[in-house]
Amino acid sequence: MATVNQVYDQTAGKPPVRQGRMPGSKGRKFDWRGLRRHVPAQYLWPILMLLGICFGCIVGVLVISTSSQDRLQLARERQGLATALDTAVALTIRDLQDYAKWDEAVRHIARDLDPAWMADNVVAYLGETQGYTYIFTLDGADRTVFASQKGKTVRLDARRVLGQGFSKGVARVRTMTPTGAPIIGGYSRAGDDLYVYSVAQIVPLTDKVRLGKGPVSLLVVAQRIDGAFLARMAADESLQGLRLHLDRPPPAPRIELPSDNAPLDAWLSWHPAQPGTALRRDALPATLAVALLTIIAAGIVVKRGARTVEALQVSEARARYQALHDALTGLPNRRALMERISQAVAAMEPVRLLYMDLDGFKDANDLYGHGAGDKLLRQAAQRITAALPYAFAARAGGDEFAVLVRGNHAQGQAHMAEAVIDAFATPFSTGDFWVDLGVSIGCVDRPAHSMDDEDDIMRHADAAMYAAKADGKRCWRSYRPEMDAHHHVRVELEADLREAIEGNAIDVVYQPIVDAHSRAIVAVEALARWRHMRHGDVPPDVFIPLAERSGLISALGQAVLQRACRDVLPLPVSLAVNLSPAQFWDSRLGAEISEALDQTGFPAERLELEITEQFLLRRPEAAADILRELRLLGISIALDDFGAGYASIGYLRQLSFDRLKIDKQFIAPISERGSAAELVGVIAALGRLLELEVTAEGVETPLQAELACRAGCSQLQGWHFGRPMPIEILCANLAGDDAATPLAAAVPAT
Repeated sequence: MATVNQVYDQTAGKPPVRQGRMPGSKGRKFDWRGLRRHVPAQYLWPILMLLGICFGCIVGVLVISTSSQDRLQLARERQGLATALDTAVALTIRDLQDYAKWDEAVRHIARDLDPAWMADNVVAYLGETQGYTYIFTLDGADRTVFASQKGKTVRLDARRVLGQGFSKGVARVRTMTPTGAPIIGGYSRAGDDLYVYSVAQIVPLTDKVRLGKGPVSLLVVAQRIDGAFLARMAADESLQGLRLHLDRPPPAPRIELPSDNAPLDAWLSWHPAQPGTALRRDALPATLAVALLTIIAAGIVVKRGARTVEALQVSEARARYQALHDALTGLPNRRALMERISQAVAAMEPVRLLYMDLDGFKDANDLYGHGAGDKLLRQAAQRITAALPYAFAARAGGDEFAVLVRGNHAQGQAHMAEAVIDAFATPFSTGDFWVDLGVSIGCVDRPAHSMDDEDDIMRHADAAMYAAKADGKRCWRSYRPEMDAHHHVRVELEADLREAIEGNAIDVVYQPIVDAHSRAIVAVEALARWRHMRHGDVPPDVFIPLAERSGLISALGQAVLQRACRDVLPLPVSLAVNLSPAQFWDSRLGAEISEALDQTGFPAERLELEITEQFLLRRPEAAADILRELRLLGISIALDDFGAGYASIGYLRQLSFDRLKIDKQFIAPISERGSAAELVGVIAALGRLLELEVTAEGVETPLQAELACRAGCSQLQGWHFGRPMPIEILCANLAGDDAATPLAAAVPAT
């Protein structure tokens, strides 16, 4: 059996294969002595007998089941044909019913026979359209007073044409009362001709017409059962060879035509379908062939029985390789890394671990998409393994990698870490863009006789890695015990932030936005604040990145949005809310915003979402789709920090914003340099040309406010008009409460 090290040895790069030919390889001769060893002679005949019994039973079941299938098919055909004969009578009765029970028929047939009316109203449909062979009218004495054959008026006697069975049917219908539906139908025979007929009393449909005294007239339709009739019935019932037999019953299968009067001595026969016989005819040879092949295959299976164990060993090794390797980069995964560290600890070997996180990967993944992110991860894995080819490299998860060296090594921590950092000095290529990534590395050395286990080693390396990030990134730090405190604080903050979000403990403050001309508050921007019970106020630039790294940013954004919508709903102002990049690219963004609006009742037209340009313009097509979905909700979109990135006029048109917010770096020098005021005026003019509202951010003095207004900005925002404040103070200012704290000094900025 292959060992763990053989399975995922990084230098091999693939599952181990036992030396020599693989099972089933060409040129390998079968070991007949091995066959006799695995299958002694006393077992061979019982195996063959078992196969014979099994296939004998299969053949027997096949014969029995197919015969039963033939019988069931014959019963279905017999039942279907009997139903078809009854249906033919029922259809004849239905066709005649509407003409016999009819006021006009009483007037033009029963009272005074009008042959022309009969031809135009009865024969035209029943004879020519429905195809009845005969149509007769009988008077009260059962004399034929009108006859039509195939649509033409003729002189015929109905009883003579249709036979004795019809005459008895006439007698039966005479016994019925005129009220209701005095009509019957059935089959009748006259010589060698067989008919399906219906006879009915001609009675009124309404009270507007009354019958005369004495027996009523009768209306008769009849259709001869000929080849065309049988062909239609055979097609409807999917029967083959349907034939009519008179006087002598044919061989089975057959069915006798029903008669309520005298026997007709008429039968129908057909060639029954035999699906079971056909199946047996087709399947039996194949079954016998399969039986023969199974016997041969059984021999082959027995021959290869000795190879099964070897194949299972290879399969197990391959499955273990896949379980211990990352599918994207091909490197060993975190589980494999932990196993390696555990082995070294158990063997009392010195261990050096370099734990690293890619700097800038998250932003690149958001900007260029997950496909580009996958390419970056693969390239990073290649550079790490190339920088330290003698070490065990693994992908620990996400954009985190690790390098492990067991035993004493000539190279020190600094040499190994700097080799990896140097490997990241060259920009990465995604195919369409070049991306500059760095790496932050935490290093830890575990002496041979240390009491630290694999979890301690990983925790120490993680703490050192975060220390490198805290010291500016793109560097390395060696683990020191005091780093545990910082690591503990970070883990604690993440847990506390999750608890604060779930417990609605995130505060929201509001910074006023004023109209540039009237200086009245027309909108507020919602800003998240977090006061920790032990650490005090945690800055947004600390807890927001923490929320993004820990996957809490969507929950945080949803909590802030719902709180702000409820607070601002009763106020006469609009609401602006910032979106982080992680929120913007979340596929659930539209649904979450719609849910917040529905739950709070906040009007969508009063909500404006602010999005920073640098997170949109690298993927404008995808961003345009998201913005289009948001705008369908009725929300306005503002491009925040305009000018700090690299927006173009084409992108502004493509993404269809509603507002530009000029970055404060353009507003700060506006009162000192004339060129700065001109630049703000150009940006405002561009906004007007694109039919966008323009807001100046970072206004801190009256002169800045005046110059931004002259430049063409429609709204102003900054400390001059108010710092972020709680909702209570905002409401007091909007209400004009003189006792309220002045806007500009409401709440110190965090």
